[in-house]
Parts: sequence; C-alpha cells; structure tokens
Amino acid sequence: MTVTLVTVTGMYIVPDSDAAEGLNLNDCFSESIYDTEDALAELDTEEEMLCAFIAFQVNKDIEENPDLQLGVGRYQDVAEATERFGYFKTCVGEVQKVNEEENGWEAEINFFCDLS
Repeated sequence: MTVTLVTVTGMYIVPDSDAAEGLNLNDCFSESIYDTEDALAELDTEEEMLCAFIAFQVNKDIEENPDLQLGVGRYQDVAEATERFGYFKTCVGEVQKVNEEENGWEAEINFFCDLS
C-alpha cells in the first residue's frame, strides 16, 4: 500500500512499514523529533523512527528549497523511500551509539542520513 503525505511543501512518499498504519502523520513534521541528543535517544520504536524519518524528509526539503520548489529531497516511489528509511535507521543508530559515549561532543542527524 502506498501512503503519500501531502504538506504545503508538496507530497512525500511514506516507506513501506507496518508502523505507518498506526501513526498519525500530522504529528511527524517537526524537526524537534530528531534534532537534539535527547530526542534521538528516545527513538526506539519503529513508529518513532518512522515519524522522525518523515520529519527529516519534510524538513530537509524545506531547508534545501526555502522557496518551496519541488523535486529535491523527494523519493520517486515506495521502494526508494523504504530503502532510504533503512539508511536513516542505520544513521540514527550510529548517532545514538556515539552519543551514548560521553566524549565531550554531540553527534547529530544531518543531510546525509538517508544516503547510502
């Protein structure tokens, strides 16, 4: 099943995930879901990770296209969105692991977290 999220900045394809069925996508727009060490530490369920991925996708597009142009940062289909969701989850896990170590600095999610 293809789930498409429509926002003022355009349409976003939601990855193929059972978590999407119980998720209120309207709660998944804010960068605050993933933009601090504490917020990242709380991402531990598939639903929370999917919500963070959606927020990442929407906010990455807004940052790249402040004039709301279409195209950049969007996925072509469910297969691509699902693949990139996997990359995102791996990236979040790596960031969480680094942040668990008290090394005097904080790792963050960045533009590259959905890339291979």
